[in-house]
Amino acid sequence: MNGPDNLLKYLTVPAIACLFLSFNPHPASADDQVVLPYDWVIQVDTIRLKRQFEYSGSTLNPIEKLEVSWHPVDKKDDVKKYESMWFHDGKAVGMEKVRKLDIEKGEGVAIEVKHKESNATEAEKKAVANAIIRLTLDAYLNKNTVAAVKVPKESFSGISNRIQEFGFHIAEEKAGDSQVQYTSDMTVTLISVPEGEKQTLIR
Repeated sequence: MNGPDNLLKYLTVPAIACLFLSFNPHPASADDQVVLPYDWVIQVDTIRLKRQFEYSGSTLNPIEKLEVSWHPVDKKDDVKKYESMWFHDGKAVGMEKVRKLDIEKGEGVAIEVKHKESNATEAEKKAVANAIIRLTLDAYLNKNTVAAVKVPKESFSGISNRIQEFGFHIAEEKAGDSQVQYTSDMTVTLISVPEGEKQTLIR
């Protein structure tokens, strides 16, 4: 595998040391796709800015804006804005950080992606893949376990493919083994909403 420094250089963020992460799935529940060991949700909302930088000769149109916030898993109205990111064709072109990720260290988080418009574009999927890796690294630095990354089912394959372009590959799972553990620089457990798709991507 390539080192995490090469990955971060590609993502245009400072090089940091990654932590090792293991994931243990838990049984399904009726109201939520899976019961996972997390207390917080980091929510990523994708917004298409079709008229941003729309002028003759512009090479930055269209723009995808990703708004990132977090809330306790049982208090969806207790939202704190974290940052905004702007992308063009999957490449980061801007960021506005509002606050530190001051979720209590050691507590589990899930990253949940929501599209403002249906039928997400390829550019949105590229932006989401980039943001998932950035936010996972942010969580690692804060000593938070990322238990799951939930994405809309219609975008699942596209986002997975884009994450794999950053050097990840799909981990093999043995049938009937619900306690598989992986050792890697980074693990992304991708789950579709609604349920039906799941992949463990490792690097």
